[in-house]
Amino acid sequence: MKTDLMEAQQPFTDGTSATLRTRSGACEIDVVLTAAAVSAVRDLVRACLRLWGLTELDSRVTLTASELMTNAFQHARKEDESSVPVKVVLTRTPDGVFLCVSDPHPRLPAPVSAGDNDEGGRGLVLIKEISDGYGCSSTAHGKDIWATILRSA
Repeated sequence: MKTDLMEAQQPFTDGTSATLRTRSGACEIDVVLTAAAVSAVRDLVRACLRLWGLTELDSRVTLTASELMTNAFQHARKEDESSVPVKVVLTRTPDGVFLCVSDPHPRLPAPVSAGDNDEGGRGLVLIKEISDGYGCSSTAHGKDIWATILRSA
């Protein structure tokens, strides 16, 4: 018996595509991520939240997903390439969701102190503030960066 409820190729406006797999309580998105594809993947994450009746988490989860994907795009892709392969996994938990973004670069992120005029460097600080927990780990194929976002009590 097939465990996936849906498996589909999602075309994006910039010509890339993503493979989306969903099953009860989980959504996996494999994408060759470009700068333009971040918003489309964020829309897929939003659709999963709607499907699960978790729209109250929408802003926190989609902002976290955007930050993690943007970090992967900026830091995990090779200098001469315009994309990076990533996997986004959103898992429903009893109290909220668990979000994980995997990329092929082995270097773990470290928070930096961004100055008032710096354009970047606030992503991990922001994720720390809006999530209920986050972390990262090395994998055989790069790294996983995750966040847990819970419903309000």
